[in-house]
Amino acid sequence: MGQEPPGRLGDARAPQEPAVHEESPDGVDLTLIRWTLGLTPLERLEVLQDWVDGLTELQRGRVPER
Repeated sequence: MGQEPPGRLGDARAPQEPAVHEESPDGVDLTLIRWTLGLTPLERLEVLQDWVDGLTELQRGRVPER
């Protein structure tokens, strides 16, 4: 359901070629920021919910079903 950062498997919106990692002078990952800004607000919420669900499963000691 949710999206993953560019270059990860299973991401329908990921570029076909590996993303060039860009970093600002102060160390901020610009590639990730640009990817996030390319998502709709709903897609952003889905990504965050996927993270929350994954962390909850880890806390409970369960392996997610795929």
